[in-house]
Amino acid sequence: MNVKEPLVGPRAPGVLEQAVDDDLIVFNPANEGYFTLNRSAREVWELADGTDTASGIAATLAQRYGVDAGELHADVAEIIASFREAGLV
Repeated sequence: MNVKEPLVGPRAPGVLEQAVDDDLIVFNPANEGYFTLNRSAREVWELADGTDTASGIAATLAQRYGVDAGELHADVAEIIASFREAGLV
């Protein structure tokens, strides 16, 4: 049986964001949580729009930076898990 990897996103409704240098401050009004995303997490956030999977996001970033997608996948998956835990996606 082939299990399809889930899409990442869409982002939770009402989530607000504000760029501060390379970081992104994200506010989730549903749980009143503020989160600071560093540059790496910010790039994952920007790609987590409900149109791609964790593997696809890792592949996009790998191509952007000239590295192997397999090397990035665990980090991307961890960032996405934190977004889910925070109710952001």
